[in-house]
Amino acid sequence: MKNRRYTANSDYTVVDRSPLQLVPGDVVTLGPEDQSWPGWVWVTSADRRGSYVPAEVIEARGEEGTAVVRQAFSARDLSVTRGESVEALREVRGWLWCRNAAGEEGWLPEFVLGAG
Repeated sequence: MKNRRYTANSDYTVVDRSPLQLVPGDVVTLGPEDQSWPGWVWVTSADRRGSYVPAEVIEARGEEGTAVVRQAFSARDLSVTRGESVEALREVRGWLWCRNAAGEEGWLPEFVLGAG
């Protein structure tokens, strides 16, 4: 995906101030797939924090519902206000990893953004 500029159509406020951070080799416990966002799976880390992650981030092991993390992942969302411009750096299953003017990065759902 080529980086693209977007303008927020509405406010989006971060709820989780301590987002899940995963690195390759971490072992997580698998939960259900998100019904609203196909391809996102709930995982719980060893420190008992949980989040939805894209299915391609994990490799199911099958032992007692666990999986191994294949690639680094941050569940950090990005707060925006309506009219704010952001740069999308990548897209994963309906969510965009964006950078704002202050250099902060995080996830935003596509429905919050309009082409800028």
